[in-house]
Amino acid sequence: MAARTRWLVVAALVAAIAVAFLFRRGCRVTPPDAPVAPRSFTVEHHAPVQSPDLEVGPVLVGGTTYRGYTDWACFLECREPEGCKAEVRLVVDYTADGAGGRVVIAGSLDAESGETMRLGRAERPPVAAVDRVDRVTLEVVRFIGPDVPTPFVVF
Repeated sequence: MAARTRWLVVAALVAAIAVAFLFRRGCRVTPPDAPVAPRSFTVEHHAPVQSPDLEVGPVLVGGTTYRGYTDWACFLECREPEGCKAEVRLVVDYTADGAGGRVVIAGSLDAESGETMRLGRAERPPVAAVDRVDRVTLEVVRFIGPDVPTPFVVF
């Protein structure tokens, strides 16, 4: 009977370890900023950016959709002979899954003529992959003088 009891205890112990392993493996917690799936998008906007106060080149709009938010990134070329140094608001009107949307990105630019500038932000709730960019408008909030350091803007 002692041998039989030992085998029952060993079998129960092995079964408990297997159940604990399977339970732990099935209950992994996904970090909140982990991508839902690797869902990045890039949309080139070939029309000129509507920018009455600052001369910039066409924009490249991209982003990555994570669980809970979309991380937007917009790249512009500075075409001002004196350089681009300003606090700005970039408004991107887009179409995603047949529905229209808009994201507003504020920030500071500090680039020489011909350099690429980046503006970005996180948007909640997340958007699906963007099909196309309908319009991009760049508004200058304030020009920054040549001797003034570019401010660090937190939104």
